[in-house]
Amino acid sequence: MKTEKFKDILLQVLELQLEYQLHAVRQLRGKAEFEAVLPPRRGRRRQSLVDLSVQILTEERKPLHVDDLVAELQKRFGRLTDRDALSSALAKKARAGIMFRQTAPATFALTNQGRNKHDKS
Repeated sequence: MKTEKFKDILLQVLELQLEYQLHAVRQLRGKAEFEAVLPPRRGRRRQSLVDLSVQILTEERKPLHVDDLVAELQKRFGRLTDRDALSSALAKKARAGIMFRQTAPATFALTNQGRNKHDKS
């Protein structure tokens, strides 16, 4: 099982690396920054990592360390993220009193306001 998880993460990293390389090549050739290979998606935009973190914290109903959030984002949504970038985004919201509060170093919970806004019950 660990081999499959490692393989999946490695393939996602390689895919991201290739996307950046393609972007650089297109930029050097003077082509449009993005050439759609697939038709544009219609409907909702892809959820942000903060939105997905709210969803995880709502379901867990307890504070989570940023390392646990990163693992859950990968496991539940297949989203890779930089631990420091996510921690920074959540801390910024917590300092502003928006949806999150910091319960310990690098550990976040939803405020009552954030929880009520995203509860589906």
